[in-house]
Amino acid sequence: MTGCPLSIAVLGVSSLYEARRFYGDVVGLEVSDPVVLAGPGFEVHWNLPTNSTAEAVMFAAGDSQVGRVMAIEFHAGDRVTIPEPGDRTYRGLWNLNFYVDDIRATTKDLKAQGFAFWSEPVGYEVSAAAGQPVEVLFDGPDGLAINLVELTGDESTAVGKLRLEVEAEGKTRTGYTPVSTTSHSIVDHDKALAFYQTVLGLEVIIDDVLDKPETNHFLGRPEGAQTRATFVSAKHPFGKIALSHPLNYDALNKGDIQKPPHIGYLAQSFLVPDLQKALALCNDIDATLFSEPADIMLPGVGPRFAAVVRNPGSGALMELVEGVAI
Repeated sequence: MTGCPLSIAVLGVSSLYEARRFYGDVVGLEVSDPVVLAGPGFEVHWNLPTNSTAEAVMFAAGDSQVGRVMAIEFHAGDRVTIPEPGDRTYRGLWNLNFYVDDIRATTKDLKAQGFAFWSEPVGYEVSAAAGQPVEVLFDGPDGLAINLVELTGDESTAVGKLRLEVEAEGKTRTGYTPVSTTSHSIVDHDKALAFYQTVLGLEVIIDDVLDKPETNHFLGRPEGAQTRATFVSAKHPFGKIALSHPLNYDALNKGDIQKPPHIGYLAQSFLVPDLQKALALCNDIDATLFSEPADIMLPGVGPRFAAVVRNPGSGALMELVEGVAI
């Protein structure tokens, strides 16, 4: 496979209304008409009981199929909210990143709207060649960690060059990008990376240990924490994956509840040109099948052929949808 960036971050939400308010009104992504999800294909795809139903919408930037967010409100009485108050990094899928132009002004505006931030915006130097971003995190809807990033510097640094690429892509009407990067905290680095490289054809663009006091501060990690951070990309400014591997501290594993019909970040979804070939590659790296291939309905898109596997490095759900990103 070659270069399949994150197409959709699949979220279970407590309220589609609140999801629209944030991803539509605040982030400024366009929202699709809602669709009702039901039937055998839906049940098989998400391993749900018979007669399960849900309602879903898609948030996207125009026609782009990269960095979208799908919010699903499952009609189930036994839903558990995955992020608990005070959670920071936990094993599994745990945050969404968006680029903004003025992170301090955006932070001030979001605080006025009642969002709880983990710190003030923090600037730090990744390296002399990489440059200096400014970042901050806060609790989004249903407690999901939202990471804002301001790219600074000129094109002599990697961060500055990325800033120019993002400017060429444009932002939403409220000044945000689609999902630029999303973090996946893993148990086994090599096995997790094998999925993104072998099945999706993504390339490593950063592989470093984050241990600076300022990064641990804004990420809410213990003092002295060391985290291996491996970023993979399809040479697109959006839809990147950040693998985070705690090296000297514990992080709670929420794999048992990070699945439908619960509330939180449930799955990463990727468009692959050939689903059967992708599943064969999954088999080669021991990425086990969560659900057999089935026809599913994507809001704002229509029917698609898809399957779900578990990432062998964490057990997180990876949805593979047959198609090509545009």
